[in-house]
Amino acid sequence: MPLNSTQVKTKQPGTHADGGGLYLVVRESGERVWAFRFTAPDGKRATMEFAGVGDKEGQLGLTEARDQARAYRLALKKNGIDPRHKKKIDAKGGKSFKEYWGEKAPGWCVGKHRDELKSWERSLRDIPILHDLKLHEIDTPQVIEALKGIWWEKPITANRTRERIEKVLDAAKVEKYRAGENPAAWRGNLKLVLPSARKLNKKRGHASVPYAKAPALMVELHNDPGRVARCVEVGILTVTRSQEIRLMEWDEINFDKKTWLIPADKMKIKGDGEEKPKDHLVPLTDQAIAIIKSMPRLGRYVFPSDHAIEHQPFFPNALTNCIKRAGFAFTMHGMRTTFRNWGADSKEHNFRREVLEFCLSHRVGDEAELSYWDSDMIDRRRVVMEAWSRFMKPNVKLKSTRTGRVVPVPDGRRPRARLR
Repeated sequence: MPLNSTQVKTKQPGTHADGGGLYLVVRESGERVWAFRFTAPDGKRATMEFAGVGDKEGQLGLTEARDQARAYRLALKKNGIDPRHKKKIDAKGGKSFKEYWGEKAPGWCVGKHRDELKSWERSLRDIPILHDLKLHEIDTPQVIEALKGIWWEKPITANRTRERIEKVLDAAKVEKYRAGENPAAWRGNLKLVLPSARKLNKKRGHASVPYAKAPALMVELHNDPGRVARCVEVGILTVTRSQEIRLMEWDEINFDKKTWLIPADKMKIKGDGEEKPKDHLVPLTDQAIAIIKSMPRLGRYVFPSDHAIEHQPFFPNALTNCIKRAGFAFTMHGMRTTFRNWGADSKEHNFRREVLEFCLSHRVGDEAELSYWDSDMIDRRRVVMEAWSRFMKPNVKLKSTRTGRVVPVPDGRRPRARLR
């Protein structure tokens, strides 16, 4: 039977149930405290004393104790939050999401690109709904509501924001400002209710350029002394993804065999129903090898950022911005489209479709065909990449006209691409 206020004051030593997991504990000394019994998320039974009985500071009356027990039950049932953790959070006091984000972001950006902190600040501005919420109050529906405004408009940026929310809430859990599962986690959580950011971005397509205009880009990149320009050049010559070329490491290159082995974990991001990535062997042309060997060996990465304090690769936007500075409005991934169109239209070489697809690290054919086909086609792909290299860098000095047509210029004049 539920207790009444008189019984709370007169009960003899022992443990007395009020219902809903709430108990009155009376000690032999006469001290009276409230306790909550529950089944913890790990399946074990537990008891937690959470307040003294009374009306002084730090003590609770019967009504307040019932309210507190109800809050513990709801947190446990709804979010799987252990009441012992919730007690620590309540005792420590809550911080707002915006306040905690502002405290942590500068430290996480130390040693990274000088614009990294600005990128974190932009992400925070994109999710105003979360700003004033306490860290322990944030739940999955609130994270979804915060991301909905940007998820379809700019999916890749939105996913980066989601990752940052997840990191902030993970840190808050470590420092006991919240408990339970991370509401911004992707696998087993947001993945079930939001479409893949990568697939949304793929539907938009990547800005590309007609292959007839592509050699003009190489002319302009050649005149750019920055490391990022060298990274873009090799990325174009190997038709690899931005993620793969930015993370190229010296140990992955075999100069004797003229190959670059990209590990599976650097290939296309796993998940979302896509085939599991595999190691990918890339044939390197003499032109690509010459550029790679021109790079100073400063650490593990072939193309380290020249803006970061510590040795680290470029950010994805660095490559796209380099292309923009050269006067072209397309992306690194768009160059893969340019290559594929060039290979398909080439009457001179008549390349096989599956060879071109393999150059892009795509596999063609049904499940049965692929189960019998494990060749890397390295020799055939090398022929394609050599032809692509010759196409992108003819044996004459070039300039590009406003129409995009590439024409030779007299010796002694500096080639300059003016395609806008």
